[in-house]
Amino acid sequence: MEFNLFQSLFPNGVFLFDIAGLFMSMFCTYLFINAIYFLSLHPLAKVPGPKLCAISRIPYWIQCFKGSDVKWIHRLHVQYGPMLRFGPTDVSCASADAWKEVHGHMKGQKDMDKAPEFYLPPINGVPSMLTASFDNHARVRRFFSPAFSERALKKQEPVFHRYVDILVSTLHKLSAQPVEMTRLYNFATFDTMADLCFGHPLGLLEKNQFSPWVNAIFESLQTLPLLAMISYYPIFNAIFTRFQPKSVTRQRIAHCKHAEERVNQRLRQGSNQPDIWNLVMEASNSGKGLSLSEMHSNAEIFMLAGSETTATLLSGLTYLLLTNRDKMELLCKEVRRAFKTSQDINFEATASLRYLNACLREALRVYPPVPIGNPRVVPPGGQAVLGVWLPAETRVSCHHWSTYHSEANFKNADQFIPERWLGDPTYAGDVTDAHQPFSWGPRNCIGQNMAVHEMRLIFATVIFDFDFELCDGSRDWIEQKTYGLWMKKPLMCRLYPVSR
Repeated sequence: MEFNLFQSLFPNGVFLFDIAGLFMSMFCTYLFINAIYFLSLHPLAKVPGPKLCAISRIPYWIQCFKGSDVKWIHRLHVQYGPMLRFGPTDVSCASADAWKEVHGHMKGQKDMDKAPEFYLPPINGVPSMLTASFDNHARVRRFFSPAFSERALKKQEPVFHRYVDILVSTLHKLSAQPVEMTRLYNFATFDTMADLCFGHPLGLLEKNQFSPWVNAIFESLQTLPLLAMISYYPIFNAIFTRFQPKSVTRQRIAHCKHAEERVNQRLRQGSNQPDIWNLVMEASNSGKGLSLSEMHSNAEIFMLAGSETTATLLSGLTYLLLTNRDKMELLCKEVRRAFKTSQDINFEATASLRYLNACLREALRVYPPVPIGNPRVVPPGGQAVLGVWLPAETRVSCHHWSTYHSEANFKNADQFIPERWLGDPTYAGDVTDAHQPFSWGPRNCIGQNMAVHEMRLIFATVIFDFDFELCDGSRDWIEQKTYGLWMKKPLMCRLYPVSR
């Protein structure tokens, strides 16, 4: 009876599996034609790279979810050269010229905007400097730039000293026992940035633990590949926006609200301290400044960008020096000869320490805090990069890790050799312009001077007071996964106070 009923519904004998087969055949034909187009006829067909990557972004997403995309992209660059195609419309570069052509302002060419799907928009819907359009970015940056000038940093220096002193005091209490240095560096940098951003520290160093807010920041990092993939495909983005889990929404709102409340408190209370908001508020009171929502969005970005990356570099520098003891000995001699007491260590004095600065630059090369590429969108009409014409809407990026670990750019690229920055003739052929850890062009890191001053001050003070020893369990510390940022393992060290 069921069969007769089915026949009555389909009198011509067309069965459901025939219809399904027809659609499947059409879909396969579409995929085949699409693959032929991207492999042979697409304007990017001439860019070298794996054939499978030319027709699908799936290989890249797999590496992202595994946390291995950084080393994977590097291996592809070693195989295919300074420019490669790792997705149907995705290009990665690893050369000095690419920084200028992708991130810089080229005469007669339109500037490339950031790929919107690469960045999560702020929960309040107001772009920060990180996600703003070129014109809007320039406007917002004008208000913040004075707060990161050398003059402002000189006024802010006591804030940095305050938390370095607490860090050193904490290390003295923990000396001779295994100490997790990455954690303590994060405590110091987050406390400092919170004081500069909000007028109040988070108290991480004093409590010796992360606050729930900072903990949530680190826990959310592993979700970045998933969110990036959802944002990349409009259909996934529409579905996720409609059916986003309430727990995710609550977490994002809570994180944003925490920053908002701290900014609002700082604005209500006012401050005579030389923090970030003094100059911003002066312009805002005249009616020409930032909106309150823009302040909220940017404060959230400053907290992460001004804290986590600095602590990451300090952790990497510590590890690299402890696994290159001859370099550590040279640095200790320079620092300990330069100062009689730790109170003599300051921004101006550390800026003149040649070996310390070379070690920092080399650590930023060997272990860049942001190892990935930040994609830009080729504007309408297309644009040439490294002599190759890229069509509009291509996502093109300069991959930090691949650029810095390329033998074409740096001799003995995988080795930690600070002397390459001090005129050693062995490394005269290094392409130093390829090293841009704070990015390049009008949208480079606004806080790079602050970051470098803080790195020098913290590290010089710590090694002035302590000798370090790497614990056996951290010998492979640098072998880490990445989810946009490094997923750092505990960096266990023993510290011994230097007797004078």
